[in-house]
Amino acid sequence: MLQTIFISQKYFTKEELSLFKEKFGYQINEISYSSSGGEVDFADENEKTFLLEKGYPKILARFFA
Repeated sequence: MLQTIFISQKYFTKEELSLFKEKFGYQINEISYSSSGGEVDFADENEKTFLLEKGYPKILARFFA
């Protein structure tokens, strides 16, 4: 079953959150995604880096490509 998950700020520093807001115009915790496999682990550097560079998580990349 798919569940809607909002990204938590817990894996990001205050500076990262501020820079993200400046760069993309919205806050990280405003982003939601649907997953049947559970929450994406943004403690994983690859997931975190992708999000901070692109403004959306890898799980949503197919919609933004």
